[in-house]
Amino acid sequence: MRRLERPEMINKTPPLHHRIMANLRVQASWIDKVTGKTILVEGTTENVGETSALVNLATLPPVGSEVSLRVIDNEKTLIEVPTEVIRVERDPSKPLAALSIGENLKKWKLTVMSAAQEWVTRQWHINYDEEWVN
Repeated sequence: MRRLERPEMINKTPPLHHRIMANLRVQASWIDKVTGKTILVEGTTENVGETSALVNLATLPPVGSEVSLRVIDNEKTLIEVPTEVIRVERDPSKPLAALSIGENLKKWKLTVMSAAQEWVTRQWHINYDEEWVN
């Protein structure tokens, strides 16, 4: 007897999440568990995804920390969201923290992903125009 395929079993690949390589200005803040002081660090994104961001920060928060991430464009706050540190890369030349977005995912996708795409478009136009000046 032939086994019937169920529709939900066909094409079981996980959904793709878009990631945009863009350098957006950010501020990250968290409470140091040892001193109890609030740490505020400015940096830039390496890339942004639909549910996460990889940020370059001079001081890295510990893995598992809750970090408030503020994305800034033209001196205006685009969004401020709670995040959790899921990974850090302690390379002295480029310290990075991978942050998982905790809330406001719909607004994150609308504002930050759009701003990242605009940044990429601006950079492409700048670089493309400069190459063809000669």
